[in-house]
Amino acid sequence: MTAATRAGAPSGAGPDSLAALAAHASRRLGLALDPATARADDTGWDFQVVHIRAADGAWWILRRPRRPEAAEQLAFEGAVLAAVRDRTPVRVPDWRLHDPDLVAYPRLPGEAAGTEDPGTLVYGWSIDPLAHPGQYLEPLARALVAVHTTALDGSPALAARGRADAGAVRTRIADRLDRARAELPLPEAGVRRWRAWLDEDRLWPGRLTLVHGDVHPGHTLVERPRSGPPVLSGLLDWANADVGDPAADFVDMLYAGGTPVLDRLLDAYRTAGGEVRPDMRAHILARASFLWVHVALRGLDTGRSAWVETALRRMAL
Repeated sequence: MTAATRAGAPSGAGPDSLAALAAHASRRLGLALDPATARADDTGWDFQVVHIRAADGAWWILRRPRRPEAAEQLAFEGAVLAAVRDRTPVRVPDWRLHDPDLVAYPRLPGEAAGTEDPGTLVYGWSIDPLAHPGQYLEPLARALVAVHTTALDGSPALAARGRADAGAVRTRIADRLDRARAELPLPEAGVRRWRAWLDEDRLWPGRLTLVHGDVHPGHTLVERPRSGPPVLSGLLDWANADVGDPAADFVDMLYAGGTPVLDRLLDAYRTAGGEVRPDMRAHILARASFLWVHVALRGLDTGRSAWVETALRRMAL
């Protein structure tokens, strides 16, 4: 729940109807996509997603950006996927088509480990993440370690962002807090807490890493074997990938599963070779608290008053 907006129309250059989109993608991919099977998923904050079946029975994913900023992020997302595809222990999307206004790839097998209610922004799990950590949280931790240790000099796009100063993350958050204070009735206790967090050097990482940027149950796929518990099989939606604070990749899992899930994930991350700094848990908890400031600002930017109201209620808790 860390990024942009569900509001706004697609960026405009692509076809408007699902039938036209299917025909356009068929021509570009050189395969027959059946428009009668197309179904749109409008729950994404940055992209409209269309599930569609090809003549050979295989399902495909078509993604088109809702606004120009999301379209601009596609090039970096593609570079990230190329860098991590052979490193992660789970599947990631394999783009077969990448235009400024359309991405297409074979749909990964499995089902989402959870879904987010678009009104309340609350996650509902389709699995118990703590019941069998060896099948879900531990492979997720290994995937995060693989992402966070990806070399940034492997492509010009990653290298360019890798030159950012670690302090830039803190500066961006401070700027968002200043804007929120000017435009929203933030709780003063929360503002004091966030100011103290921003001022505490020991909580902040000394270096930045590649991050997925939006790790929550809806972006993790699980497969259900005939016997045994569900197994993590894929990591979706890399639209918010960036070079940033690795703690960001734990925030939504904390929000979705509480501190028991966070603690088990951090333990698995440490065991897999990830760096867990002494104050990293406290830092993640603070980032999770500030999440509602992001949500409120997005609500303002997109005209979603319900999001603003939900975020302000959560801040007051």
